[in-house]
Amino acid sequence: MAMEDECLLKLLLPNSSWKLEKAVCSHGLFMMSPNHWDPLSRSFSRPLHLSLDDNGHAPPSSVMVRIFHPQETPNSLHDKVYNTGSISLSSKEQDTLLGQVARMLRLSETDERNAREFEMIVSEESKENDYMKNFGGRVFRSPTLFEDMVKCILLCNCQ
Repeated sequence: MAMEDECLLKLLLPNSSWKLEKAVCSHGLFMMSPNHWDPLSRSFSRPLHLSLDDNGHAPPSSVMVRIFHPQETPNSLHDKVYNTGSISLSSKEQDTLLGQVARMLRLSETDERNAREFEMIVSEESKENDYMKNFGGRVFRSPTLFEDMVKCILLCNCQ
């Protein structure tokens, strides 16, 4: 793949103890298509929409994104965007992609506050429950509410 076909975006993390694997693998939806978690490289890949309209609907243009968290940059998440062609992404497209990543991984200030509160409650309430301590208080979700709703409806009562 030629260098002009990819772009690297960085997203600041709420704290240096934040872990990509814990955020992605918190719920089984990360295993559903079009998501792909690579346990060897500890990276997450999926297509994302380049833009969303004012109502949150996505036009058909999308790019493949690989999200990874290098050890040498504990305070930032790297998003490698593929198939951008010879043109660079506009700032609006970059913001849209980073917004989708932040939504999936729950990187907002509110999500961070909720995760801290969860960790505090778990540490006070359950001294012996390692599962709850390792959970981290974040549940992975899709980049759009629509995709979350479709997956939720299709997964109800299926055995």
